[in-house]
Amino acid sequence: EARARLLQLGFPSHEVETAIERGKATELLNDELFTKLWVEDRVAHRPLSRRAVAQELGNKGIPPETISHALDELYPPEEEVRIALELARTRMARYRGLDRTTRMRRTLNFLLRRGFDLSLARKAVREAERELA
Repeated sequence: EARARLLQLGFPSHEVETAIERGKATELLNDELFTKLWVEDRVAHRPLSRRAVAQELGNKGIPPETISHALDELYPPEEEVRIALELARTRMARYRGLDRTTRMRRTLNFLLRRGFDLSLARKAVREAERELA
C-alpha cells in the first residue's frame, strides 16, 4: 500500500523502493504488526467477519500467509460466532418495535453486509430472536 501510494504521488520507482527498504529495516513498515493491529481494531471497534477482514487486508497488499496467521491467532472461528451473535442481539434490540419477520430480515441483512456467511448469520439471528422473545 505504501509503495502504491508513493508511486501515485509521482515519486520515481527507484526512490520508492529505497524508501520501502528503509521502512522495513527500521520497522516502520511491518506487515505483521500492521496486520495484528488491524485485526485487533476490527474485532474491538467495527466487527466484520473473518472473511471481510481478510479481504480488507488483502486489498492493502498484505500477504495471505500473514493474514491467515493473524486471524488464527487473534480472531479464531469461535470468536467470529460470538461476535455475530453479539451484533445480532444489538440489532434485534434496535428493531424491537418492528414485526418479527421484518426484524429478523433486517438483522440478517446487516450481518450479511458485515461479511458473515449465510449459515452463521441465520444461526445468530435465530438465537437472538429466541432470547428477545
